[in-house]
Amino acid sequence: MMITVVVPIYHDGYLAEAFCKELQHVMQKMLFKKDIKKNVELIFVNDGSTDNSLDTLLNLTKKYSFIKVIELSRNFGQHAAIACGLIESKGEIVLRANVDMQDPLDQIPRFLSVMKKEECDLVIGKYKKRSSRLVTKIHSYLFFHIFNFLTGFKIPQNTSPLRAMSRKYVIEYNKLTEKSRFPQGIDHWLGFKHKYVSIDHKKRIDSNSSYNFYSRMKMSIDAILYFSERPLVLMVLFGFLLALGGFILVTGLILNKFFGTDFIPGYVSTLSIIVLFFGAQLFSFGLVGLYVAKTFKEVQNRPLFIIRERY
Repeated sequence: MMITVVVPIYHDGYLAEAFCKELQHVMQKMLFKKDIKKNVELIFVNDGSTDNSLDTLLNLTKKYSFIKVIELSRNFGQHAAIACGLIESKGEIVLRANVDMQDPLDQIPRFLSVMKKEECDLVIGKYKKRSSRLVTKIHSYLFFHIFNFLTGFKIPQNTSPLRAMSRKYVIEYNKLTEKSRFPQGIDHWLGFKHKYVSIDHKKRIDSNSSYNFYSRMKMSIDAILYFSERPLVLMVLFGFLLALGGFILVTGLILNKFFGTDFIPGYVSTLSIIVLFFGAQLFSFGLVGLYVAKTFKEVQNRPLFIIRERY
């Protein structure tokens, strides 16, 4: 049986050798053989790194015979790089992992055992306790609650990038054409029988993560817009409530005038109403604009990634 491991690389090629060493150890132990080339392929997808990551990966191909390196023409993003690796994969089982090894690779045999025993097509890691900064934990907690509410999905908190996929799953995943990929959402949309496995979340070997606050916010917005039209429904509801409030306010003013009640309008109340309505309009137009922009991106139908070279 061939097992493929897909790993995206962006300015973190210096972590690749430790990853290869650990993966080789785990696979040798699991397969009971020293030479694992016929059973394992490790695909590193260099996602437009501008440092010496590519040179590091090419040097590793001389030391580890089971490594393949794919160089993209520029930086297309982590999820596009992963999609590239899945398309290039040949394994009956395909694993996705991050090079920082925050998800312990020694759990791979356990993942494969669960996949075989439960007869499922997808096994996903779930952290017992997340080892991240407080800001990251808060963002993750809020995002998944909002995402589940807006999409109707039931994605658990603290899911891991480490996952094992059957060839059936990978074939269907590769048929997807959308330009923005949110793996947890795709998992639920595709269906298939899947299981969650509890794993530890280790601290990064280094503190240099390519995901900053802006990257996380962009991914969060893309995930919601690509998987739910509920924000538009909520926007319509919000507009209706504002219109209803305005109608009640105007009715009250007319009744005050009709019954001769003194009414002295103030700048504060008038300005507040104007700002409220203007803000609601601006928010509504902005939200619609985001959906239009995503539609435009899909209609362009440009490739999700471009491969410059295969090694």
